[in-house]
Amino acid sequence: MNWISVVSENHRRKILVLLSGMLWLLMAFPASAKIATDFDPNLDFSRFKTFAFIGGVEQLARLQLNPDQLNNQIHRAVTRELTSKGIQEVTPEQNPDLVVRYFVESQIGVDVATNTNWGVYGPYYGYHWGFIYYSMETSTTHKGTLGIDLINPHSRDLAWRMLANVKIIHTDPEKIWKTADSNIKNAFKRYPPSPKEIEEKKQQWAKEDAAKKPSQPQ
Repeated sequence: MNWISVVSENHRRKILVLLSGMLWLLMAFPASAKIATDFDPNLDFSRFKTFAFIGGVEQLARLQLNPDQLNNQIHRAVTRELTSKGIQEVTPEQNPDLVVRYFVESQIGVDVATNTNWGVYGPYYGYHWGFIYYSMETSTTHKGTLGIDLINPHSRDLAWRMLANVKIIHTDPEKIWKTADSNIKNAFKRYPPSPKEIEEKKQQWAKEDAAKKPSQPQ
């Protein structure tokens, strides 16, 4: 097999992986919802018993939102969802199984993956984690993005993530939060991921790993 055939084969495999990922995303959520979740399929989510909220980062241009109020609202919403699943909130100093971080941005053309100070934990937008984030990107005017990350503080690896994109059609903070809270409720219905979702995600990651490896010349 010559080098042109190898390149063509690699390109074809990458396209097939991308298409399979897009199909999985479309099957997981209705197109109108603009909500997605992602997770590490190699984790045992039943082992996570405690969490600590560590706040977030905001890029709130053009929105009349109070960062402190938003932080408190997201904190209460995440606490509501996780405690309803039997996961207890503790302080960051109490050695939690998970830490919860969020990000919000309302600027067009801003790549939060590279234009945000993420602090101790990274943005988690490389390799397996990049597809869901970039598949949610749109050029919609006044688009708002809300992301919530559940991170293993011991390994500093991302365990689970939700992303929600909405078109901001009003500036009333109460209405904006009502939409955001609804998105949080819907996303956390998928936590923890089901055995079927875990198996599908393992297969997806395996395809991505295989596509990344160069084909051996024959």
